Amino acid sequence: MFNRHLHIVIDRMKLSCAVLLACGWSCVAAAVQHGTVDQYNDSLLRLIAGTTDLDTKFTHYLDLSLYWSDLDTAKAYHYLDQAERLNWNPPDPFKEGLLIQYAANILFAHDTERAKRDYRRADSLLATVQSQKSYRYRSKLWNNYALLLQLSDSSVRHMDIIIDKVIPMAKQAGDSLAVGYALTNIGLAMMNANDYLKAEQYYKQAVDAFKHVPQSEEGQLTVQVLAARNALFLRQFDRARVHLDQAARVFQRIPHSLYAASYYRTEGTYYRHIKNRDLAGQMFERALELARMGNRKQLLRDIYFEEYALHRDFGDFSVAKEKLILANRYGEGAGLQDQLLHIREMARTEKQLGNFQQSSLLFERYSALSDSLYGRNYRLKLAELEKQYHSLEKENRILELATANQEHQLSLGRTKRWLIITLSALAIALISAYFFRKLAQHRKRLLLQNDALHEKQIEVRHTHKKLEHFEIVLQAQEEERNRVARDLHDGLGGLLAGLKLKLSSFSPERNIEIEAPEVIDQAMDDLDRATDELRRIARNLMPEALMSMGLSDALADLCHYLGQGGTKINYQSLGISDDYPKEMSIGIFRIVTEVLNNALKHAEARQIIVQCEEVEQRFHLTIEDDGVGFDPQSAIEGLGLISVQNRIAVLNGQFEMVSHQGEGTTVNVDIPIPPTDGEL
Repeated sequence: MFNRHLHIVIDRMKLSCAVLLACGWSCVAAAVQHGTVDQYNDSLLRLIAGTTDLDTKFTHYLDLSLYWSDLDTAKAYHYLDQAERLNWNPPDPFKEGLLIQYAANILFAHDTERAKRDYRRADSLLATVQSQKSYRYRSKLWNNYALLLQLSDSSVRHMDIIIDKVIPMAKQAGDSLAVGYALTNIGLAMMNANDYLKAEQYYKQAVDAFKHVPQSEEGQLTVQVLAARNALFLRQFDRARVHLDQAARVFQRIPHSLYAASYYRTEGTYYRHIKNRDLAGQMFERALELARMGNRKQLLRDIYFEEYALHRDFGDFSVAKEKLILANRYGEGAGLQDQLLHIREMARTEKQLGNFQQSSLLFERYSALSDSLYGRNYRLKLAELEKQYHSLEKENRILELATANQEHQLSLGRTKRWLIITLSALAIALISAYFFRKLAQHRKRLLLQNDALHEKQIEVRHTHKKLEHFEIVLQAQEEERNRVARDLHDGLGGLLAGLKLKLSSFSPERNIEIEAPEVIDQAMDDLDRATDELRRIARNLMPEALMSMGLSDALADLCHYLGQGGTKINYQSLGISDDYPKEMSIGIFRIVTEVLNNALKHAEARQIIVQCEEVEQRFHLTIEDDGVGFDPQSAIEGLGLISVQNRIAVLNGQFEMVSHQGEGTTVNVDIPIPPTDGEL
């Protein structure tokens, strides 16, 4: 399960590029799959030299530019210039559009914003011609444009373009190959959105679309490999093996496929999941060799990450760290989510290797990047923990040196004592008394220092424990983000989709008589429900009252909102301030929310009392219900209160829960209030 979760984010940025290669190179791959790279290049140059037809020369120069666009951009621009130098009299807007489109293909992996602008310019020129040839080029153009949107996390727009432009234009061009690639991209989008069952359906349709198309081996290989990867996410290893076997049969016909490295990478991932370390390593090495030949940096990063996961799964964390370092050498242009994944994995690897200081620094970096992505700021907390860690380590070293020095002094004392004994009996008596007194003092100081060292070691362990609490809170936040994403997709997304269907009935292209007032009323109802759903999601993310009016009003608003059902919630506060630190206010609000939700869900209470009070720089919170009660020792984990305990631990607070069958439940929380500026 851990491995499956890790690769969902990183594959979103990398699998798209893999399908792009298959889509953009489909015409090139058909010619390359039965020969070598040099043979393909030389054969096109011979065709250009052997013809005087400008259209033929133009098409072959574009094919050469497309071929070299990923391997050598200088050569790609050279052949594009050769195509542009062909004299057309009068100028041909359609060919000008093709030149702009193929220039955008070269820019695809280097300047995405400029590539998107050029694709739109090219489409406006290609649209001046209504023919199957024009629709074929435009279908590929919009396919690449959609992939650029997906790489920038615009998944909804990506899907709209595939459905509204790519597939219809491919059908108008009679291009079943392009339809197959479009279906593959929809399956990829579903897989990136973690909807693996829908992705499986689209991959099956793509397989059917490629089945009877001549020279479609590259597309067949691509979709079989992606379907195998999707099956691995579903933990369906037998189904993944079937897809990989089918891919292997296609691969035998096109051994020089541009998708070979991705095929070997996925084979290696399969063997990693079934714990066959040797075969997984062999497949990854083949994939690396091919990726290096093509200088495929993103793919090299992905393969090295898979090698890291292989060694991590077998507990070889030293080698795993080396592979992760190699993967990070190819991080240029990697997305923020990709960077977060690599940093988090390096932090956990350092922790496994016992490098707690480096792990703490990496978690701090992870938190900083996570803040920029999710709007969460925990850098101050990690900096404080790191500072405390450094301070404790420094004090430990001082105490260890002091202890060694004391031991050395004791050794010198004993030497001097024996020397004096040999000189004089009288001196022995006097010096013995003196040194016995000194020895007692030294031993006393040594015991005190050992006690201090023991206390500091306890503090270090406490700091490590807080790091673990903080990591658990981060994981809980990621789960909360996933829940919000599901709410938006399943709730608000469904309502808006239904609203779109209703409003689409007003399209002038449809000759359907409808009752406009009835449809408008239904649409207004859907909008009201969508608004309520959006407010509910926003309230769960960050209550407006907490930001605008302070903690007390936010808690009062929460109790009023949750108490609108059958359970009455009575909120009482005494001496509550409105200027607590933001982190503390949010933490207390989340704690109250989770405890109340558990009480409403499980306690069957008629009344709940929430009391908040500030006394002597401490915040006291009591939540009491008259419900059925339960056994706290056996039910804490089942009721989800582990998250509450971790939040309280991060705030340095204390937690107590008292409950008996049939007598209700009382939760007591005590949190220290951090001193404000100017306080001692």
